[in-house]
Amino acid sequence: MTKGQRVALGVATIFPLFYILIVLLTPLRIVFTTDPMSPQAPDWFLYFTALHFFMYLYTGLLLAFYLIHLFGNKGMNRESKALWAFLLIVGSIFTMPVYWYLHIWRSKD
Repeated sequence: MTKGQRVALGVATIFPLFYILIVLLTPLRIVFTTDPMSPQAPDWFLYFTALHFFMYLYTGLLLAFYLIHLFGNKGMNRESKALWAFLLIVGSIFTMPVYWYLHIWRSKD
């Protein structure tokens, strides 16, 4: 993997963390009490709902990439792979940047 690809993957990995920040800053009362198809819904609400769906899909694909990379990593033993797989699945967007830094950014290949 080239340095440019590593940087692009790092940016792609950080993106879900920024999304979580946006979600937490959104007035959650509006999100949970508004029907997206209602005429009273704010204009941005339908786009927010679509973005939320996209982020679920995006994060799932990113997780799949990291799991494939993990199990293809020949420099790790089985116990480490099992631990990282557990952490990636449970910690997801919080663990992926750590894995990226330790096993992709600092990688020699």
